[in-house]
Amino acid sequence: MQGASLLTIHADEAKAALWPEQVDTLDAYADLVRRWNPVLGLVAPKDLARFADRHVLDGLVAAKVLQTAQGTQGCATLRVADLGSGAGLPGIPLAVALPETWVTLVERSVRKARFLRLAQRELDLANVTVLCAELRQVPSASTDVVTARALLPPSALWKQAHRMLKPGGHLLALDRVVRSRQAAAGVADAPADFPGGSITRRHWATMPRLSAWHGLLVVTKDDPDRSGGKSKRRCRQDHDER
Repeated sequence: MQGASLLTIHADEAKAALWPEQVDTLDAYADLVRRWNPVLGLVAPKDLARFADRHVLDGLVAAKVLQTAQGTQGCATLRVADLGSGAGLPGIPLAVALPETWVTLVERSVRKARFLRLAQRELDLANVTVLCAELRQVPSASTDVVTARALLPPSALWKQAHRMLKPGGHLLALDRVVRSRQAAAGVADAPADFPGGSITRRHWATMPRLSAWHGLLVVTKDDPDRSGGKSKRRCRQDHDER
């Protein structure tokens, strides 16, 4: 995987730019995955050759969507929980693209959690922590954003995310791949599947080298406090506590 290709993907598909240092970090991350994949089965072997196109891109697109969430949350720093992180996807690319965001990689497999801690150290990701735990062990109302990729069906994932999210928080679920624009346009979402929240966005990221589109579903938790002031004060307090 070449750094230039990552820059092209990020500029064309995520509509944002990476610094050269960030591209170097993503290259080093890809090397780690390739090195440990035969032992840990982090990604499908066939995906190693298309790691940027298939896996890194998801995290960069999620980062772009998360930038929008930053504005709606009313504070500069967000806490993100990446559920079932596995190889660190989409959490690590997201953390590299948004170094001001705090990302917790939640992974129940001890072996994969060890890999994630290795990656955190070797990539020097000061904004990343690893939690080796079951989903039920993540504290309630502890995070602003939940990300997940191919972990559970969206409605089942929402049951987990709803408990973890603060009011007004967002679930970013990378949930389905389609092979045509017509299929993407025909996807229908059922709001009834998300009690206590609502679908606020359906984003389709093109994967031109794979001739496919990956859907990112954004579900926002209801916030009874519509004034905004209390949420902003709570966010500043959380930041001060860190």
